[in-house]
Amino acid sequence: MKKTIRIHISGYIFNIDEDAYQVLENWLDSVSKQYENENDGDEIFKDIEMRVAELFYDKIGSEGVISITEVSNIIKIMGQPEEFEDNEQTTKTENTSFKKTEKKKTKQKRLYRSEEDHVIAGVCSGLGGYFGIDPVLVRLAFIIAIIIGGFGTILYIILWIIIPKAETVSQKLEMKGEPVNISNIEKAIREEFEFVKEKFNRKKRKKH
Repeated sequence: MKKTIRIHISGYIFNIDEDAYQVLENWLDSVSKQYENENDGDEIFKDIEMRVAELFYDKIGSEGVISITEVSNIIKIMGQPEEFEDNEQTTKTENTSFKKTEKKKTKQKRLYRSEEDHVIAGVCSGLGGYFGIDPVLVRLAFIIAIIIGGFGTILYIILWIIIPKAETVSQKLEMKGEPVNISNIEKAIREEFEFVKEKFNRKKRKKH
């Protein structure tokens, strides 16, 4: 009879086998150490933890017990932190192989409202990203629908209500159809950090 442990991950509560807990704890410790000296390391780790919790919840819900099989599968999905260290000696062949692997892992996109390039609620930006269309064209389509048929406003409000907003890094990656793993979470957070930093610097320059 296996001993189970009750754990908390990003607000979720799970029951987990003792041997599975040890493997998960070791993996999370290695991820934490990977980013402990980074400026945005805490945020990266929190988003990784959140994604792990989401995957566990999707797999077993809140009543099931996490086994070592589930832990191994999630580690396989997320990857090991050392796999994504910068390596200046990486060959072009290895880069090509890595890109092909990433393309195979690319999952189906999910529709979210995007507030990264929004005017009102991010509906047009989200639709544009999902269908691979320039959001400006989607906005023009809504404007034409409003002018000609008058139903554009109602349709926009309905979509505003039913389409969830992409709030977490995981959701933003799903919106783009990109695999939600350590590599992409780290990349997305660093890009957001640079974007906010550049925006702050522009405002600072304008004041001077």
